Amino acid sequence: MRGFTRRYKPLEIVSTEDLELFHRSALEVLETTGVRVEHDGALKLFAASGCDVNFAEKLVKIPVYIIEEALRKCPSSFKIKARNPKHDLLVGGDTIYFMQGMGMRHLDLDTWETRPATVKEHREAMIVADALDNLHLVDPIFIYMDRVGIPPCMVMLENLASGFRYSSKAEHFGYQQDCEIFAIKMAKELGVNLNIEVDTAAPLTFYQGSVEATFRYVEAGFPVEPCIGITAGAEGPATLSGSLVLGLAQVLAFVAMVQLKKPGSAISVQHALKPMDMQRGTPNYGLPGFALTTVVMNQLLRRYRIPSCTVLGFTSTSKKIDFQCGYEKSMGALISALTGGNLQIFHGGSGSELIYNPELSILDDDVAGWIGRFLEGVAVNDETLAVDVINEVGPIPGHFLNTAHTRKWWRAEHYATRVADREVYPVWVKSGKKDALDHARERMREILATHKPEPLSDSQERAIRNILDEARNYYREKGLISDQEWAVYMETLDSAD
Repeated sequence: MRGFTRRYKPLEIVSTEDLELFHRSALEVLETTGVRVEHDGALKLFAASGCDVNFAEKLVKIPVYIIEEALRKCPSSFKIKARNPKHDLLVGGDTIYFMQGMGMRHLDLDTWETRPATVKEHREAMIVADALDNLHLVDPIFIYMDRVGIPPCMVMLENLASGFRYSSKAEHFGYQQDCEIFAIKMAKELGVNLNIEVDTAAPLTFYQGSVEATFRYVEAGFPVEPCIGITAGAEGPATLSGSLVLGLAQVLAFVAMVQLKKPGSAISVQHALKPMDMQRGTPNYGLPGFALTTVVMNQLLRRYRIPSCTVLGFTSTSKKIDFQCGYEKSMGALISALTGGNLQIFHGGSGSELIYNPELSILDDDVAGWIGRFLEGVAVNDETLAVDVINEVGPIPGHFLNTAHTRKWWRAEHYATRVADREVYPVWVKSGKKDALDHARERMREILATHKPEPLSDSQERAIRNILDEARNYYREKGLISDQEWAVYMETLDSAD
């Protein structure tokens, strides 16, 4: 899938010397303090490679040479395979792809309140995502994690199945309660891989479930994406540079662990180093400190030639689709793109990850297209300079509306938003004074009425159903689905069909 390619140098805000200082500082942390790794297999792997491992305290101190060797083994690009090969993504270099955003609950546009999402609402969100031109990587699991009638242990797998059924684009996934076992089976049945997000915990900790899922995905040949989430002043130092050192140490430790497990494994890094709101005790996603750490981390990852997944702009602290939501998301995504991000989480999420709305994803698609066109820059050649055309048209009363050059270049050169209000004032008044959100609602109705995602084949649908049944029985036997939950669950699935 095409994505957008930045045609000029990325924005940089720290010097080469400062990048080296960040690097050396992170290495010092890993050699002196190390990381806590709550996974026996990983501890043994680190020990066998020459690391100083305290098995009782689960602490690993990693020598510099191991980090340097691991960085050399990291691929600079990798492919995410989609159900339809035309939607495959090649992640790395100067290309950026926009991702579906994250939001726990459905946002009701009439009340601005949130609630769990229905099967129908998840399906519709995926159909809209499949239809949007500038949304390249869908994320079925991190939208609507709060579902009506679905037991928590099955939400991610039911969301993934919905993603496969209603979109043929490349897909994002994660892990919880061994669900990666069944996700890998689904993906292999469909001949795809998944872009996998796994968590690290600040400060300097890798939990058992995260490491186990990482190893399962790496063995399956899937690209893995550690999420380096740090709230400055709480999980990390209050200074931006201090949080960057801590975040970079976690990145380098994760890279070392993965490359020791399976050399050459593909990695991208998702990073979110944002300030703490000390008045409210919450992360603040809309402040310039988050933008500054994003720019520097993108610089560092380019230094290592490791693809990045940027989350600046993936959400707003606003609970509505309003001016604040627009500027916090748009400015963040633009800065991420200008500084070399490869995957940009963006479409549809807001409210500090609490809310998702497909109409917002339609609005965000306009923003993604705007940013993408800006990244492509200005083409300078004999034809675009248009000297011959200018000479042919000459001064007034000459004009360019009727030239072949205009007919050829207008659409290629100029991006036009789909749902923004662009009417002149008298027409706007006569047509009902519609704003961008009104147009997005109309666009959603149009998509749901006309867009038909590429369906699974009968054999693929049977395979997905069988794997879901296997997972349901697995969790029921483990006592994670009660009899009451099971009855509601089965009724929910029957009504959805």
